[in-house]
Order: sequence, then structure tokens, then C-alpha cells
Amino acid sequence: MKAIERRQEILKLLETMRSLTIKELAEKLEVSTMTIRRDLNIFSQQGLITLTHGSAVLNSGGAFFYNQRFRKKKLQPEKSRIGQYCASLVKEGSSIFIDCGSTTEEIAGHLIDRKNIVVLTDSLPAANILSAAKEVKLLIAPGEYVESINGFIGELTNEFIRRFTVDILFLAGTGVHSKSGVTTASIVDAETKRALVGQARKVVLAMDHTKIQINSLVTVAELSRLDMIVTNKEADPKLLEHLRGHGVEIILV
Repeated sequence: MKAIERRQEILKLLETMRSLTIKELAEKLEVSTMTIRRDLNIFSQQGLITLTHGSAVLNSGGAFFYNQRFRKKKLQPEKSRIGQYCASLVKEGSSIFIDCGSTTEEIAGHLIDRKNIVVLTDSLPAANILSAAKEVKLLIAPGEYVESINGFIGELTNEFIRRFTVDILFLAGTGVHSKSGVTTASIVDAETKRALVGQARKVVLAMDHTKIQINSLVTVAELSRLDMIVTNKEADPKLLEHLRGHGVEIILV
């Protein structure tokens, strides 16, 4: 088993069990405890897990961000459908902003062949994808690069954002809740997202169903500020009703 495959398997086991000892992981994956310890140290440095007394605990809760590289691998078909629908909302002559997120970056791939649109983004993957688009005008936000979100945030990013008004913002977040609205786990990220919301004529939240009715650390925007939520059809109808009660249009794909 290659290192990357082993590490993905470790995360899967921890997602199921929440906590496992180094010895248990070594036995399940048939490798040495030293190998497991090296893998866990990498995860710990990335903020994915907490190491305590010979055990690994998967981090969770409002103040935690999954590393973007691992979040991207989850629910890929669903995120692709969301991205495709969001891209269909972009008409010729439009200006849009693609926020950092494993779901929102899917939008970029469906815009490569578009003509006469302006795309702004603080997402490094979205920028990389659209750099190959010949007919798309691409503007990339500067700022501090943060690996966990694979993009740029901070005051320099916010200053850039405030120079523009866009037709559509495709917003991401850690969760959306009927009381708290759109939430995220990072105070700095929340400030950048608030700047984005303030500069958009239309705000579209692109988010997979696992984040519905999830309340994270910091509120980005109240539900009244959203024009639309695009999520996948696996979303729980009861949870969606809580959101519809606030007048938000919900699209299931």
C-alpha cells in the first residue's frame, strides 16, 4: 500500500471510529507503529487530528477545518453536479466571484469554454483551472495563502474584493443553519467572506448536503442575505424546510 493510500485509509478509519490507538491502526493496516506514528504526525501538523496518550482522535466541531485536499475527495459526484448547475447560472457578459471551497472550485471546470465573462477568485484550484480558459477574463485575489482552504484570505484579499462589484458570488462555508445562517470555522476566513457578500448583487451558496443545518464557529451571513442555495438531492427534506422557512430558494441537483 502506497503512503497516500495508507493515509487516506487512516482518515477513513478515524471518521468511522473517531478515536484509535497507534497500535490498533498499525494492526489494521499491517504496518509498523513507527510508520503509523509518522503518518499521524503529518495529520497533526495539518490540524486533522489530535494525538493524545498513544491515540489519534479525529478533530471535529465548529473550530475545525478539514484540509481541502481531503475534503475534495468526499462526495465528488455530488459536488460536480452542484458545480455544473452553478455554472449554468452564469450568462454571457456576467461577472462572478468563486469563493474558496472544494464544492465551489467545481464551478470553474464548467466555465472553461465560456466566452465574455469575468471571473474573480481567491481559490487557488479555481484559478489554476481557469488559467487555461482562453475567452474568460480571470482576476486572482492576492493575500495570505492558507493551505487548509487552498486559497487566499486576509486584509489584502479583502481590500482587493472591495474594489469590485460582481453579478454573482458563489459562496462556500463550513455549514448553513436556520438560526445562524452561513457559518465558517475561521475568523479570518469569515471576514473575507463577509467582504465578498457585501460586493455581490446575487449570493449563491454552493454546499453539499452534509453541511445543511451545521452550525460552525463564526457567522458569515444571515439567511436573508442569500438568494439561493444549491445542494445535492440527498439533502434531508426536514432540514431543508427549516431553511425554506426563511425565504431562501433551494435548488436540488
